Amino acid sequence: MPKKLSTNTKAEAARARKTATESEKKDKAAREKEEQFWKEAEGPKSRAAKKRDEEAEKKAEAAAKKAEKKRLEELEQAELEKAARKPDKKANRVSIPSSSSKVTEAELEKRREEERLRLLRNAEEAKKREKRMADEEEYERIVLVSNTNREEDVIEARSVEDAIARMAVVAESPLPADRHPERRLKATFKAFEEAELPKLKEEKPGLTLTQYKDMIWKLWKKSPDNPLNQVAE
Repeated sequence: MPKKLSTNTKAEAARARKTATESEKKDKAAREKEEQFWKEAEGPKSRAAKKRDEEAEKKAEAAAKKAEKKRLEELEQAELEKAARKPDKKANRVSIPSSSSKVTEAELEKRREEERLRLLRNAEEAKKREKRMADEEEYERIVLVSNTNREEDVIEARSVEDAIARMAVVAESPLPADRHPERRLKATFKAFEEAELPKLKEEKPGLTLTQYKDMIWKLWKKSPDNPLNQVAE
């Protein structure tokens, strides 16, 4: 039978420790090599920038803490003042006008001004209408005043044709012989109308053509240019 070899436990343990130490050294060397690589890659400027960023971050954090502390102190002070302040009854009775009420008041003032201007315009228009009507009534009154000295001698007629017919039956003062009295009367009336119409339009603007013609006919009935009035003379 072959001879059984004995195992040296201490030697095995020593070899294991040696292997572990060598492996640790290799790992450490690899880490150092990697760190050196990244340091060289970053360069001096990158390290300085990193340092500045860290300092700025620390300052920002400190400023935030300081601001928060100040806010809490102010809040606490406000609560103390509110608790110590006595209620003002007079202030409660007086209402402070808001911006919306100011806007509403401005709108109301604007509407009142618009209404006032509208009433003024309406009053002016009504005054003009009344004046025009008064002028027309006065004109009618003047035109329709009876001439007592000539009333009996005037031949009444409502149109030129009616006047021609009445001229033929005047008994006391017959017209001179005229072969075409209607032509002469119409021509005279036409000339009278053309002369008076512009005057009436200037004196009484705004009337209708029918109203102007009615006025002209009333003037024609009293006019000395009317042949019917000449018959009675």
